[in-house]
Amino acid sequence: MKKIILGICALGLLVSCDPSKDSVDVPDPIAESRLNSEFTYKQCAMNADGSYVESATGNFFFFTSPRVVTIYRENSSGGEIILSKGSSSGMFILKPTRGSDPNQTFYVRSREFNGSDVVISKQVTVEVPGELTLEMKIACSDSGSKIWKWDGSVRSDGAVWGNLGYTPGEDWTSGIWWGCSPEDLTGQLNHSDTHVATGEESSNAYMLFSEEGTITTYDGAGNQIRKGAFEIKDYNNGERIAVNDVPWKVGTLHTDPGTILFPFKINGGGTKPTDFDIVKLTADKMQLTYADAGTGSWSEATWWTFCSNSDGEGMLNNYGENAWTWDTEFRADGAVWGNLGYTPGEDWTSGIWWGCPPGDLTGQLNHSDTKVATGEEDAGAYMIFNNEGQINTYKADGTKIRGGAYTINYSTDRQVVNDVPWNLGTLTTDPGVILFPFKINGGGTKPTTFEIVKLTSSQLQLVYADPGTGSWSEATWWAFKKK
Repeated sequence: MKKIILGICALGLLVSCDPSKDSVDVPDPIAESRLNSEFTYKQCAMNADGSYVESATGNFFFFTSPRVVTIYRENSSGGEIILSKGSSSGMFILKPTRGSDPNQTFYVRSREFNGSDVVISKQVTVEVPGELTLEMKIACSDSGSKIWKWDGSVRSDGAVWGNLGYTPGEDWTSGIWWGCSPEDLTGQLNHSDTHVATGEESSNAYMLFSEEGTITTYDGAGNQIRKGAFEIKDYNNGERIAVNDVPWKVGTLHTDPGTILFPFKINGGGTKPTDFDIVKLTADKMQLTYADAGTGSWSEATWWTFCSNSDGEGMLNNYGENAWTWDTEFRADGAVWGNLGYTPGEDWTSGIWWGCPPGDLTGQLNHSDTKVATGEEDAGAYMIFNNEGQINTYKADGTKIRGGAYTINYSTDRQVVNDVPWNLGTLTTDPGVILFPFKINGGGTKPTTFEIVKLTSSQLQLVYADPGTGSWSEATWWAFKKK
């Protein structure tokens, strides 16, 4: 009897595994007409208090969909810029870059179970910020406001304000006589008009430049000190203007009296200049000097140095285009690509295991998908990022290798990964766009999302690790510098 019962049970098990009875129904692909009619959205603008109100030209879209969808727009090169992914309802923001056409198109894509895509498009009109001049983009960022802090990196003593011999040569720093760190400015109040510390005598003090033409200064705790107007004059795409027969300044910063941090002429009895020579202006560096009209070469002048680390887009593409090449000076061995133990600490370089100079990348083609050299395995190879979201890579002789789209998501606060303050955001690209775009030991894998571990106007350092990679597990790194 027991054997018979077991046989019946076995037969039952066999019957229960009949796929014709236990298979899960797979939904039929959605019709384009249904997706088009059942995908709905409400277009809104944001109030000053953070609430939303319906607006025919708003930048905020609240949507519902009959399927989980990806919503995207296309940049000028046809690359996709993802606005929302993996949701059947939610909110996305559509804010074109300054000067764009307010008539925009976004796309809704449903990925079906059979592997097909159903795509619809929606045409909308949105608010577009007015185009800023290049110098205002650099000063205020494309977002319209930008924080500038004291920059103590110009000199080994951390000085940010001091005196110099005026127009010593095109390199203004060659004329510096003396300088003072932010904290030591409390000992220099004899140069101010009140002789009273305000809080700007701190390395954490900062200025907020606004597209409205104002500068607001704050102490290290975020308390407002003062506010005044500014404008940038005589800027010509970074071309230098000669002073005392020396290629000297790229423009003039004109302000209300006493607007910038520690706004005093040295040995000037409290004089607060209103016109400063801009001797350097990039997305992350602003350097100023002041000298009375008619001051001759090597006569006394005053200098200030400021920096900003908040403008990822400006540092990457310079609000036009920026060329990047291999940073062979990054390491003593000239390595620019290699592997590391992931998230070893906030200093990512402490985890580097191995690296390879550009010329030796021809011996690393086992990591590529084609195993064929393209010319990017050369110290002179380069890539150009432009402000339309396009990357093009080139051989050293200028022959184009390939191109594709990119987006940057950047923050001054490091994101914590594996309990380590790690990356400053991400660079997302079409597959295979950057120089030697291969994951190490990845069988030709071409990552599309790279972690930005350092970005300045002169250095770009990237890391890639598969999602979920633990501390000290293998990752890939790249090091680039401004060409």
